[in-house]
Amino acid sequence: MQMIIRKDNDPLAVAARVTFLSLIAGVSFASLAPSNWVPHLLYSYHLEHFAAFYLMTLSMAAARYHVSPSRLLLDVAVLASILEAMRVFAPPHEVSAAEDWVADIGGILAALSPMFVADFRRSFRERPPPPIVVEGDDS
Repeated sequence: MQMIIRKDNDPLAVAARVTFLSLIAGVSFASLAPSNWVPHLLYSYHLEHFAAFYLMTLSMAAARYHVSPSRLLLDVAVLASILEAMRVFAPPHEVSAAEDWVADIGGILAALSPMFVADFRRSFRERPPPPIVVEGDDS
């Protein structure tokens, strides 16, 4: 199977960046807007946080494909921390900000864990097969 090499201005790369920026804007609005302005899509409030940061992390990984998973983890965790720190000052959210942050980090780790496992597996070089020794071979 031949691997396709895409350029940075490929339509899929541009779409990935637009999706990422749209998700950041949407999650920022949803987290800072009054709760009656935002529809609740999932049964659990914390599951909404988990899903939002899961999708944001996946879109960040697609948009920033040259960046390591460790850097992605740092960047999106800082974003989650900033958003939750800003929510501490909003009266209805001040109590649940720490729980929301834990749900955010859970979504981030769930999205990045396959990438960390792939990097771990790639870090092992393939070992050459052991030499075949034939008995009675004097060479």
